[in-house]
Amino acid sequence: MAKQQDSGRLLQEKNGSCTGSFGPFILQTALQPIFTRTRNAALSLCGFEGLLRLLLNGRPYRTADFFSRIGNSEKLSMDALCRRMHLANASVEPTDKALLFLNFNPSLYEDARMVVAQVNTLLRDVADSQFSAHRIVCEITEQQVSNTGLLPILIETLRESGFKIAVDDFGAKSSDVGRVELVRPDIIKLDADWVTQLMGSKEGFAVLKDTVSRFHQAGASVVVEGMEKGWQIDLAWRSGTDMVQGYALARPQIAPTNFVEIYAPTHSDQNLV
Repeated sequence: MAKQQDSGRLLQEKNGSCTGSFGPFILQTALQPIFTRTRNAALSLCGFEGLLRLLLNGRPYRTADFFSRIGNSEKLSMDALCRRMHLANASVEPTDKALLFLNFNPSLYEDARMVVAQVNTLLRDVADSQFSAHRIVCEITEQQVSNTGLLPILIETLRESGFKIAVDDFGAKSSDVGRVELVRPDIIKLDADWVTQLMGSKEGFAVLKDTVSRFHQAGASVVVEGMEKGWQIDLAWRSGTDMVQGYALARPQIAPTNFVEIYAPTHSDQNLV
């Protein structure tokens, strides 16, 4: 699959959305909404996460299986292509308020020039979209970084470019307190498995509430993600979290979606972070 790194491109669809191609694979954007609550406890859409869906010969293909078969240079190319595709597809959604969460895998970068090139690519893509940098949340995923000196460079380059920063999947792999202290994120997304485990006991739930409180004191907003049961949603709000994401509220949909029609964002959503 070595030649695939130069084969990524986007195709405009009749409905205004974009699909991508990468070698024999078709790429699609699935958008999953992220919710906050209004003062009267009603759900309000405040953001989307762009998720990759792959097709091979017209059939779904697991993203984990795909990424296990390709090298870092191809992963870097795919990362950038996915962000471009997600931006194009989220721009079709009729909202000028929702945030867009895009992943950055920090393990893919080998030197500072590579970091700057990728951030500049994102800036150009944002300029061609309906978004502005302050509505883009760059999620630093949980992968371990071999060159620890590059992570601060990535963070500062993104922040200086006007993007918001999130630590993804806190509680999983290398997404720990040390990374939070290094990144100083605007938003922290809590790992679903870790949160579910904490929700299983009174002692664990107390830890969850304390964690959310400490992150608030540090100036970060908190997202509880991966919630699949109604009781989990209730506990997530009771923990003090700012935002919730999960199947119990809404499953991802291939773009374009109808989420904006169902959940109209409010003016207060702009004050989340």
